[in-house]
Amino acid sequence: MKHSIIWLCTLILFFGNAINIQENQTVLQGEKENGKVQHIKLNEKVVNVKDSQDFYKFVALNQKRLFEKEFIQKSSASENLRLHNFKNIQYTADIGIGQSGNVFKVVLDTGSANLWIDSNRCTEPGCLRHKQYKHEESHSFLPLNQELTVEFGSGELKGLVNSDTIYFGDITLPRQNLAEITSENGIIFKSLDFDGILGLAYPQMAPKNFNPVFDNMIQQRALEKNQFAFYFAKDPNDITHSEFTLGGYNQAHVDGDINYHNVIDKYYWMIKADSILVGGQDIGLCDDGSCKLIVDTGTSIMSGPMDDVGTLLRNLNVKDHCQEIKSLPTITFKIDGIDYNLEPEEYVKPTSTDSSAFAEMNSSEDQSMVEVNSWDCIASFIPLDIQEPQGPAWILGDVFLRKYYSIYDRDNDRVGFAKSK
Repeated sequence: MKHSIIWLCTLILFFGNAINIQENQTVLQGEKENGKVQHIKLNEKVVNVKDSQDFYKFVALNQKRLFEKEFIQKSSASENLRLHNFKNIQYTADIGIGQSGNVFKVVLDTGSANLWIDSNRCTEPGCLRHKQYKHEESHSFLPLNQELTVEFGSGELKGLVNSDTIYFGDITLPRQNLAEITSENGIIFKSLDFDGILGLAYPQMAPKNFNPVFDNMIQQRALEKNQFAFYFAKDPNDITHSEFTLGGYNQAHVDGDINYHNVIDKYYWMIKADSILVGGQDIGLCDDGSCKLIVDTGTSIMSGPMDDVGTLLRNLNVKDHCQEIKSLPTITFKIDGIDYNLEPEEYVKPTSTDSSAFAEMNSSEDQSMVEVNSWDCIASFIPLDIQEPQGPAWILGDVFLRKYYSIYDRDNDRVGFAKSK
């Protein structure tokens, strides 16, 4: 099946706040309270030099387009940048398939709805470097043999939808639909350190008759509340506190009040902003009086419509302020009258701190890499035109979600934010 918006799941890395951990991460254990609430620690992963180079080149060169004379003089609203989404491999959870000890690392992604798992049905290099699900070894496997194809900006995944028992924390989900990857084309899994993607978006995004994992939990009444929440550690030296909570949220990570905002399109976790301000000023990023915002734990940075991101970046002029980042303005997302601020040190990624990672760029034959090496910092925004009816929209990725604890409430179809602590 082809998704109506093909940009959603391209897997490109973002590496701000990468965290060092031991290579042999222990299997996650859910901490239960009230019987049906679990706090599950998330794995975190350090990234390598080559991936950091590729990321900075990707972001800087796409931002550079927005400063070109041709772009400023002529609207590019009709263009669709097919580089698309930026999945974060830093935060993964462990799930068991077939039996509780058969553990796979999966990205928990509120921007998609399917469960994709690397499978021994796939013999391509990208598949072989990860742990592969072997359906023939599971006593609870049920064949459905429904073909599924998802196109990406850089390739595609093909798979077979079948069914097996899933173990997530202390929850057991029999007859869970999963897509076994049978073929992958492009960079989707070749260089990324996870075995699958667990989508947490609304079931309308999934193929017909595909029952997403969280909806299976709802149907089985497995949780105290039909909610989940994310805390992403901000401190690069903190390897213990990134956490996913099932069945509620963890008050220990909440600093102050929780503000809830209604979902306006039960496809993504999409809410509405009144305005987006720069230094407290409205620069016309929400001309019609509102902007759609997609809250996406699977996206590492922030994105917005191409013309609007161009306006934002030209107003910020981050490149000329790298030596004085704190002089840059605050970016404010005003949602239902509540101000959510991002300070410059939160939305700017200094590349100078990774000077060792860029040393070899100076000798590169790729002159664009040399040019990027002259950028001392990069704003964590990328242009992305999401097509109607879901778009145009902005994506609030992990840059935002590291500062604000996020709660996803299916009982009331709303998203909650609170300052993280």
